[in-house]
Amino acid sequence: MGFKDPEKELEQFLAEQPSWVRKVLRRELPLEGQDAKNCSEALEGDGIFELSALEKKYRAILIRIPTRWRDYREKLKRIALANLPTRQVGRPRKDAFAEEASQLKAAGKSYANVAKELNRKYGPSTTTSDAIRKLLGSRKRERPFNSDKT
Repeated sequence: MGFKDPEKELEQFLAEQPSWVRKVLRRELPLEGQDAKNCSEALEGDGIFELSALEKKYRAILIRIPTRWRDYREKLKRIALANLPTRQVGRPRKDAFAEEASQLKAAGKSYANVAKELNRKYGPSTTTSDAIRKLLGSRKRERPFNSDKT
């Protein structure tokens, strides 16, 4: 039966479904208690195909309701992004390395001697005198924001 009002069609469609199906379609997960048990029993065998058909019908109705469709898509996006690994992008910072180089430099060693010392400790070709100079120079520029200056 075709409805003129997609909101009413959605309401009736969801009312016809068991509570666990409504929760799965709305992505109100994880399922708990009796709903979880009913879901696992229903999905045995070909149940996944039936749920897939219900999902298609649910989406077809939602597409006709722009605000609900937008909310549904945002919820799917949040779920997908929540499952991504939370790894920082870019190269790891060399704070400990810079601190060690800074201490050696403060002890009166030249950049070349600092590089030799670090290469001796961490392995050959770990760093160069120019790399140490640039690393320590960049640390000098990293100062906390001073609100007194305008």
